[in-house]
Amino acid sequence: MLVAFIALPVALRVAFVALLALAVARFVNWAIYNWSYTKHQLGPWSAPPEDAPFRSWQDQLPIIAWYRLRRESKEHGQGYWIRPLVVELLFPLAIAWYYHFYVTGGALPLGMAARGLVPNSDLHWQFLAHFVLFTLMTIATFIDFDEQSIPDYVTVTGTVIGLFGATFAPAWLPFHPGAAGVVELDAGQPGGWPLWLGGPWGLLLGLLIVGCWGFALLDRRWITRRGIHKAPRYFFARMFRNAWLWKTVCVITAVLMLGVTLVWWQAWNRWPILLSSLLGLAFAGGVTWGVRLSATWGLGVEALGFGDVTLMAMIGTYVGWQPSLLIFFIAPLVSIVFVLLRWMLTGETATPYGPYLCAATVLLLVFWDSLWRGWAANVFTLGPFILGIVVACVALMGAMLWIWRLIKQALGLAGP
Repeated sequence: MLVAFIALPVALRVAFVALLALAVARFVNWAIYNWSYTKHQLGPWSAPPEDAPFRSWQDQLPIIAWYRLRRESKEHGQGYWIRPLVVELLFPLAIAWYYHFYVTGGALPLGMAARGLVPNSDLHWQFLAHFVLFTLMTIATFIDFDEQSIPDYVTVTGTVIGLFGATFAPAWLPFHPGAAGVVELDAGQPGGWPLWLGGPWGLLLGLLIVGCWGFALLDRRWITRRGIHKAPRYFFARMFRNAWLWKTVCVITAVLMLGVTLVWWQAWNRWPILLSSLLGLAFAGGVTWGVRLSATWGLGVEALGFGDVTLMAMIGTYVGWQPSLLIFFIAPLVSIVFVLLRWMLTGETATPYGPYLCAATVLLLVFWDSLWRGWAANVFTLGPFILGIVVACVALMGAMLWIWRLIKQALGLAGP
């Protein structure tokens, strides 16, 4: 089927992708209002408000429906229809452009796709990965803007799909021009794949990552206000309070661990990519969690939500650990423009960080070749030293924020 699709003229393929993205955009809008903490019964898929006019078939059409349903602004708020209309208009256009850009080699070194050095089918599989990722990040972005939270429906689902794709898709992670040609960017690049990762220690590492991810999803809280001796009791009582949650997490974690074991045991050639995807999950989520803890300690208030941690962990399964680090450093540059604009317009500085992580991911994928071959690949030749540098930077950031908080308190600019 994919071969037949690739054989079609590019204009037809772009049109098909745009129509598919239009249908997905309708799902995106539905998820934004139904996966949020506070569900909103609005839109073509919901029942009309009381005393509202009967909805015709025209009120179900993509894009047009939202314009027609502006008549319900009295019930849902003035202009409520504008954002979902824009989503259903721009999302398909953006996806169609990205499809043409990516499968024609826009993110590859110049001429590689044209010379056939990269199979067109592999580019299509990677585009599918990015399509799924863009869909989930769009949902996460608008829910985070609305509620400053990112639901597990997005991040857990996206993580499972990311690991599944890394296992079964012929190509999933970004391409890296190595000595043997163009290959997926596994966790050992640009230096080389360590042999021990293919043995029992590699399996143990993969299982440990999945286990820690599942544990992090549980409802945990370390409460010491009634004494340190009671903290463990409260910790486990809270963790197992919601039976549906912990049972679901345990089942998902167990299934993933079984799958990881089977891929390793069968010595499948996708094992290095699956483990690289898992390492992307661990590194992206771990660094974000470290920044969250460090910044919260330094500022004295919660700096990042846990949803940002699970979001970056999800993104890591689609790009690997090296691009995840680049995303984390690009995101502040993206956010500063919007934060300054928000401050000038409203006087507020607090803003969700998830949307900027998503925007940085898009920029990384679009400019991947320039970023990687231009300078990042040389940085990653430091290998294990990068982890030490990252840990030092996270700790230093917390210390600097703590000093800044003390200065503000001394100047009377902040409370104790």
